[in-house]
Amino acid sequence: MIVPDIEIVTILVIIFFGLPIIWNARKNGLWKSFNFIGLIKTINKSLIIQGIIGLILILLTWLWNSADFKFDSFVAGTTYTYLIIGIFMYLPALGILNLIKLGIKKNLGKQ
Repeated sequence: MIVPDIEIVTILVIIFFGLPIIWNARKNGLWKSFNFIGLIKTINKSLIIQGIIGLILILLTWLWNSADFKFDSFVAGTTYTYLIIGIFMYLPALGILNLIKLGIKKNLGKQ
């Protein structure tokens, strides 16, 4: 699916993924004492908010398409891009980060 307003869609997707991470990082005090494990925990907590954003986008797209508005490609394109990046890029990367965190914790536990 090619979206005509790809610049706006890209900016919205970056905001939808980045804002929950920044908010949770600030809430958890990650800016003051940065560590790798804290970053992964922050991203894991942000996943809940990002999932809710995804569900809201799916609902908006469904409502938008059923109402037959003229701007359906913009909303549908944002939802499509958000879901594709989330499922095929974000979740596998987060899974790998969690495996690395698990390996680090096991190595620290052995010492």
